Amino acid sequence: MAATDKTKDKYHTCCFTLSKEDILKFDEEDNGPINNVIIGIAYHCYGVRLFDDLHGLSVEMFYINGKGELKGDIIQLEVRDKDYYELLLRFCIMLADGYKEVDALMAFNTFQQKLRGFLEKRGIVTVTSLELRRFRGQNAVLLSPSQRDMIKLDFIDQKEFYLDFFNNINNQIIEKGREYVYLIVNTDTGYIKIGRSNNPIYRERTLHSKEPSVHRIALWCCGQEIEKKLHARYKHKRIRGEWFRLSIADLAEIEKIMNKI
Repeated sequence: MAATDKTKDKYHTCCFTLSKEDILKFDEEDNGPINNVIIGIAYHCYGVRLFDDLHGLSVEMFYINGKGELKGDIIQLEVRDKDYYELLLRFCIMLADGYKEVDALMAFNTFQQKLRGFLEKRGIVTVTSLELRRFRGQNAVLLSPSQRDMIKLDFIDQKEFYLDFFNNINNQIIEKGREYVYLIVNTDTGYIKIGRSNNPIYRERTLHSKEPSVHRIALWCCGQEIEKKLHARYKHKRIRGEWFRLSIADLAEIEKIMNKI
């Protein structure tokens, strides 16, 4: 059995749907966010519960949504599990597929940030993958004042994730006089812009001057008819103008479409 198949099987043993009764039970031990969803002050919330005992470090991460029917999902993980990153990302992608309010990558980072707070409160020093980037190639050594282990937590850089997702096609040479369809992500919102330009670099810079958190993540040499086709295909996910709330599955579908042109 391939490693990915084993991870998939493991995922199905640690991920569960929360019933309304489960959510109400969780609310009894919660400090407010769940109740805010129940009474309608908030439409959703993310939660983390850390278990630190003789058996090790384990965590429950859950998402609760109160739009319409009260419902949610939960995943149970071992913090030091070698498959932790992939399992949590699978969970967040599932949430994004099931709840239109969820962005998978932003959900992942939200869970990790909440987990970091709990670990630090227990005296466990943490460092993130984003913080370590500036030490690449320096043979740096990290020392912890804590008597407990230091834990490295992976966070997702959205720009880097999407560039890798599209195999860095964004780096291709842009030919003068040709038209291009491009994707730009706003890392503050997770929204994706499907646009067209004969000078996509200038277009990105123009947008970046207004919104510093926008980054071009993919680029294909093609014309207006392809842009219109994509706009029509995802019109039900349009936020405004050329900006869409697209899932990882949507982006994989776009890549397949563009590879056929």
